[in-house]
Amino acid sequence: MQTALHIYALTAEMKNLLVGATFTSTEFYKKEREAYLFFKAGKGHQAFGFAYHPVGFGAFMIPRGKMRIETKEKPWPFFQPSLGGIVTEIRQYDLDRIVRIEIEKDKARFAIVLEALGPNGNIWLVGENDVILATLRNKKYDSGQSYEPPPPIDKLNPLTITNDDILKISASESDVRLDAFLRKHVLGLDAALIDEIIERAELDEDMAMDGLDEIAIDRLTIAIRGIALQFANYDTAYVYRLHTGQVVYPCKLKSIDREPEKYKGLSIGVFAAIRDNRNFREEVSQKQMVLDAVARYVKKQKRKLAKIESDLDNADNFDSYRKTAELIKINIPNLKKGMETAKLDDVYDEDKTITVKLDPALTPSENADDYFKKYRKAKDGLALLKRRQEITAKELASVETMHAELTADFESASERYSSEIAELLPSTVTKRDTAPRLPYRAYTLESGVTIYIGRDGEDNDRTTFAHAKPYELWFHASQCPGSHVVMKFPDKNFEPSKAEILETAAIAAYHSKARNSKTVPVIYTERKYVRKPRKAKPGLVTVEREKLVMVEPKKPE
Repeated sequence: MQTALHIYALTAEMKNLLVGATFTSTEFYKKEREAYLFFKAGKGHQAFGFAYHPVGFGAFMIPRGKMRIETKEKPWPFFQPSLGGIVTEIRQYDLDRIVRIEIEKDKARFAIVLEALGPNGNIWLVGENDVILATLRNKKYDSGQSYEPPPPIDKLNPLTITNDDILKISASESDVRLDAFLRKHVLGLDAALIDEIIERAELDEDMAMDGLDEIAIDRLTIAIRGIALQFANYDTAYVYRLHTGQVVYPCKLKSIDREPEKYKGLSIGVFAAIRDNRNFREEVSQKQMVLDAVARYVKKQKRKLAKIESDLDNADNFDSYRKTAELIKINIPNLKKGMETAKLDDVYDEDKTITVKLDPALTPSENADDYFKKYRKAKDGLALLKRRQEITAKELASVETMHAELTADFESASERYSSEIAELLPSTVTKRDTAPRLPYRAYTLESGVTIYIGRDGEDNDRTTFAHAKPYELWFHASQCPGSHVVMKFPDKNFEPSKAEILETAAIAAYHSKARNSKTVPVIYTERKYVRKPRKAKPGLVTVEREKLVMVEPKKPE
């Protein structure tokens, strides 16, 4: 429930409330797995609480008068040698989930160290030279042993992260997905914060890091630091009820499609969430998990479509490159190698002249050819963007229909959309080992069309007959062992382009025994014309009405 950023906010709150306060008493409820340290401060009596229950854990500050502990268990005192001391300093260990409270009593020095590590957390009392005096959970230690905190986590600090930090790591992990990169390399982020960062940066979670340009990296850095800086505010909390329990943040999250409950203070929100999660005993609702997964994918497709439409709005006028190339060709006698710019009469508008940038290392003719290349590339890029827009709009419409049908009649709709649901669930299941194993690897073509690549014999059968619609296209290297490859359609009226067919065929060729050949024959047909003979070996099928293309094998990138 709490990340290192939550502890960062808690440390700031503790500094504000407890420095100069008197440490007065303690209570430990062993069966409830909760401990409280009480302080008399200028702002009244304060309780520093720590819960380490498996379904309700966290650390928080709360006015003693707002405490509620519903138990008949007798509390046990602890850390008595330090009672009566004055709090002199509070600090967080780097940006970790460890907080240290320094206390002075009759010229003796103590420190209370909280390891807010969820259900495995603990509290230690140390004396001079950090010698361990006591521990809340009876962890073993030798007499005279000094306290050693867990080794610091080698991740980027989200409060100070820079573009160069991200580029340095992503250079060696270029093919890592964006969400996996954030989870692995940035401190203090949970699943909801990662989703929020990706949404604020207007990116997609499944983008590879090498697909991010400088502008995208800059947006990502700004989003990470923006989220992290929200935790400087501990005066407000927004508590979201999810199917896995309640989560707490100091700001509203766009990535969660539900209204949160607001509290006056992050600690108060954490305390309320702990209490609610303790009462949260029912199993995770499969229906809610599926609906959440589909709703999340709807939002992802909307974000993707908005990004494509933005790129279209900002696309360069590719025709200007052609115009510039033609003007250079017309004026070649007046130009020479080494020129960086040239003022040319605009034959398309006799009253104007235009300044053209030239590459001084190229001849005038070569400069014209270079502009023609830019024209063709920009024109092709615009056409590709329009194709991506078309495909994404169709996918969005399809998934919105699926979400509406699941909401109206979950039982029948979940059967109809079983393969689509299986594809969406792994990204939303908390424990990956509980997610259904998919028989294929998904890959996105340049245009945005998704293809499924079967993993092996039995998985090939499942990919073809359990995860492909009858009207979708099926590919396989001709007369050669290899993966079954399915081109998924955004809707049944979709018509794949020649480029999409050739790209898919090239990938099918790569995932065959003929991948090292220069050209490979690949067959394709609608899935309804692929049949499984009785008692046939795994992966063996018969095919009708197939077409054949010759392609060079291509590895998916």
